[in-house]
Amino acid sequence: MKNILRVAIAVCFTPLFISCALAQQPVPPPPKPANDAPANAEVLKLLRAAMPESVVLDKIRAITDKFDTSIDALITLKQAGATEAELKAILAQGTVPAAAPADTGPSLAETMQFIQEKMNDIGKVAWVDFLQDAKDGSTWTETFTTELNNVIVDQNQCRFSYHRKVTDNGETDSDQNYFFSLRDVQDIIVKPEEQNQTDWIAQNGKPNIIVTSTSPSIATLIVHRPRGEMNTFRFTDANLADRVAKAMQHAVELCGGGNRDKF
Repeated sequence: MKNILRVAIAVCFTPLFISCALAQQPVPPPPKPANDAPANAEVLKLLRAAMPESVVLDKIRAITDKFDTSIDALITLKQAGATEAELKAILAQGTVPAAAPADTGPSLAETMQFIQEKMNDIGKVAWVDFLQDAKDGSTWTETFTTELNNVIVDQNQCRFSYHRKVTDNGETDSDQNYFFSLRDVQDIIVKPEEQNQTDWIAQNGKPNIIVTSTSPSIATLIVHRPRGEMNTFRFTDANLADRVAKAMQHAVELCGGGNRDKF
């Protein structure tokens, strides 16, 4: 009878004992909610305001803080309307350091300084295009100038910015500031200006118009970016154009962008 009583008392007090034991265990802090990162919060504001994709992408690339790229954070961004391109840009910002160490060659800082100095030295470039209409054989000329200044290559953000003014036959064609992220660069090429102009004219619906030559000879460095976007820079020195192009390719690789198969 006494044994039965002991068992009954033990059974009655066991839940209380377990409850007390559990109460004495330290309570872990609640998990940090996804998207607490300030970078995520800024993008979420834009997404919830239904901003265009181009605006959101520009903001993502301008943010220097790391993004929360956890699964929960990405799901929240997707539910807020983030596109595939925006999510990929966030993943790149969250996982690729702004200045990855170089395996070989100059450091990112040295490469950036070289590009900035050489680009700012370009200044004003003037040339004449000699054109021909393949249909009727007529020929004519057009004069162009480009003025490049205030080139800034930001190592911390892998960002390239500059001001350029272009005139066509003495009239201002454009006069504005530009910028792009080196992480977005897909390809960099250098080709003669006559080929560049002939290709551009054909893409704009006039394949019969050919630029036969330029005076002086101009080498055009072209930076290709997503959605067919590009930035062009003219050089009177083809060797310098090639050197700058190689430096830019190296900087793009260090920043985590570009088509690595071509590098």
